[in-house]
Amino acid sequence: MNSLDKPAMWRLAAAITISATVFTAMQGLTYPLLALILERQGVSAWLIGVNAAMMPLGVIVAAPLTPYLMQRLGALRFVVSSQLGTLLCLLLIGAQHDAWLWLPLRFMMGLFLASQFVVTETWINQIASDAYRGRILGFYATVLSAGFAAGPAILLGVGTQGWAPFTAGAALLLGAFLVLWSVRRALPAARSERPMSVFAFLPLAPLLLLAVAAVAFADEGSMSLLPIYVIQHGYGEQVGTAALIAMIAGSVSMQYPIGWLADRFSRRRVMLGCALVAAVSAMVQGIAVGVPWLFWSVVFVWGGSYYALHVLSLIRLGERFSGAALIAGNSAMGAMWGVGGIVGPPLLGGAMSSFGPNGLPVVLALLFVAIALVIARSGSE
Repeated sequence: MNSLDKPAMWRLAAAITISATVFTAMQGLTYPLLALILERQGVSAWLIGVNAAMMPLGVIVAAPLTPYLMQRLGALRFVVSSQLGTLLCLLLIGAQHDAWLWLPLRFMMGLFLASQFVVTETWINQIASDAYRGRILGFYATVLSAGFAAGPAILLGVGTQGWAPFTAGAALLLGAFLVLWSVRRALPAARSERPMSVFAFLPLAPLLLLAVAAVAFADEGSMSLLPIYVIQHGYGEQVGTAALIAMIAGSVSMQYPIGWLADRFSRRRVMLGCALVAAVSAMVQGIAVGVPWLFWSVVFVWGGSYYALHVLSLIRLGERFSGAALIAGNSAMGAMWGVGGIVGPPLLGGAMSSFGPNGLPVVLALLFVAIALVIARSGSE
């Protein structure tokens, strides 16, 4: 698929990216929406937390299944089936506001969304020529990051009552389907090889998988706890929300420039640089938090640098692997994202409970120092 000319490659990349954004947009929509609905019903906090954990659990379970289902059904048919499954789960959740019924439905939604995500990440790497891989994946990550903000923005527009937010979510899924269907004949096939299992891939690129788990750990933990960190330093909810917006803005705006750097310089060195910047910016948060504008600036850099490690891992995955190994690698990355997303919030929350609010940036800084050391010591990875 690298034989596409530059305009065709970018057009196809844009269509795949728009379709993939439903993964992040649905998370941005459903996490706050369903938590608010359960809170209004008086559901206990622990059950709300268990509900939220079902989606990343579905992501983990999807990983070993995806390579085989892609091979058996074909990539496009598999994605369309997953989109229909996601739509059905969303409508069933909207029809019955029952916390216990939602557990299997949210698990299945995570499984269906992860399946779409793995296929689109495989496609985006398959169509990208190596000369443009960094910029294409930087663009891909930029739009996906914006998808996280799209969910809450929809809720601001339509509210959290009745069918309106669920109808909006269904419209997102329909739009993703229509965009993908419009380019169906240009999409790469994924049925020519015997599938590789996720477990067989694990020893092939441990650094890339570790980096993705670290990004998910930081991402899910920061999304959940950064506003609380700010509030515990004596600020109001608006300052905490502004800090979260600054972090997301960094993750949105910095990915394409970092992808551009990855196309021109050693991708391993760019990865090392991002890990070091993430470590330093995390540690500086504890100092900068006393000055809101400075803190927002630091958090902006933090969001862009830690999230770039996910993009750079995808770039290096596509650079090193193809065919069945690329599909297995994307599936393994999806599983590691689920693991990091489950482990991050409780561990970071425990650090804040045990050591005070600065337990959050200290643990995150130590995590990315460790990642930087592993990158520095790595060879071909």
